[in-house]
Amino acid sequence: MSRLTSATPRSLVSGICALRTNARSTLHTRSYCQNAKPPKPNVTNNEASAGYRLSLNVKRPTAFDKKMLLWAGRFKKQEDIPKFVPCEAIAAAKCNMRIKVCMGMILVTVFGCILMVRSGKKAHRENDTLLQRNMQKKAKWKEEAAQDQSNSLKSH
Repeated sequence: MSRLTSATPRSLVSGICALRTNARSTLHTRSYCQNAKPPKPNVTNNEASAGYRLSLNVKRPTAFDKKMLLWAGRFKKQEDIPKFVPCEAIAAAKCNMRIKVCMGMILVTVFGCILMVRSGKKAHRENDTLLQRNMQKKAKWKEEAAQDQSNSLKSH
């Protein structure tokens, strides 16, 4: 008899749960895991008071970046924006604005399609087709050309 047939379902479940908890605990201790805490830099008080930036992942926002941070809702007023903002915050604001612009374009496209369908139905009710419009336009051009020829013959 194999070992699996002699094992009870309860013992199998408890063994699987034990494996999962062991896997979770090993993930938390790995240094390359997302939850790992980076080592703190050794900074003296002189360096901190001199205004050194501790993080290299910050940048001075441009005027457009400040507007995007405001529009995205990261800050309430422009005076609230610090001199140096994390790059992740600027990137998140850009993504947020990109999504808003795309949604706006989708809405405008849908609204335009609805308008075109309504205008097409209205033209169909009035029996106004492109073929009729084209024929009327060409007839008008022929009349204008005939008038120009008659005016040019009268002047000579």
